[in-house]
Amino acid sequence: RSLCSQGAPSLQSSQQKPQNTAHLDERPTLRELMRLKTDSPNSKTVRCVKKSESRWDDLALFLGLEAEVDSIQSNFPRDVHRACKKMLQLWLEGQGRRPVTWRTLLGALEDADMTALAD
Repeated sequence: RSLCSQGAPSLQSSQQKPQNTAHLDERPTLRELMRLKTDSPNSKTVRCVKKSESRWDDLALFLGLEAEVDSIQSNFPRDVHRACKKMLQLWLEGQGRRPVTWRTLLGALEDADMTALAD
């Protein structure tokens, strides 16, 4: 099992027993996404985001931010950390086509095959 999916249920599996997943429907903050707190129920998802910064543009597509990718790339051509942070900020502001929840972010990471990057 990948590190990112530990502690968070897979969105694909309906055979697992339901765990306490209420936190997945909460709205993340930019601070939570940029700072890894080991006591957070979303720490594995945050670790995936941090390890996936170099593929921020792929994640942007799965968060519904297709229209923003070119602009972010031109503003931060050599700084993937700042580009990833800007992409997440835009998503958190509601500029993407996907809901702003931990569940959406985890699903986008899974859809972009980024969960294994943290292994």
